[in-house]
Amino acid sequence: EQGHAVGLMTMTHGGLSYVPARGGRPHLRALLARLDRILPVGEWDAARTIARGAQLLPRRGVMIVISDFYDAEDETRRALRRVVQRGHDLAMLQLLSPTEIALPFTGQIELEDVESHARQIVDASEIASEYQRTVGDFLDRCRTHALRDGLDYALMTTDMAPAQALRDYLLRRRRRDTPGH
Repeated sequence: EQGHAVGLMTMTHGGLSYVPARGGRPHLRALLARLDRILPVGEWDAARTIARGAQLLPRRGVMIVISDFYDAEDETRRALRRVVQRGHDLAMLQLLSPTEIALPFTGQIELEDVESHARQIVDASEIASEYQRTVGDFLDRCRTHALRDGLDYALMTTDMAPAQALRDYLLRRRRRDTPGH
């Protein structure tokens, strides 16, 4: 809405898709619609994708990386840190489902990894506390490292529409960056 140019890079099945940055409401609506259609399939090569995104910024800019950040935690952290060291303003938006965070089930359930499609039957009641502790530790680690490395960090959940989640994040960010707030 302020006339800034916005682009989008996604990775699906190992292939990068890039929409160059442009301004204007029609372009923004097209990008948001594209975000809405993204499906969580396959793994992403975090280091490669993040490095390529930074290369595509012709000068200092803002990069927003949206992921669950499960893959290659250390390599991803290093790639994100390099982007900040190159002078870019980097936001790490961690996207998880509410059930992924809380495991709100009881009894026997079948879990499926959406990327590898591996399936496992577990007793949710038996593993819930350990699962929640492990996920909590992971989220704390992501947030702590992001803030330490100079990244802006936000946890988002999939129960909110992508356009609304991104808008809410950007509005919070703008208020935070406005003097007097």
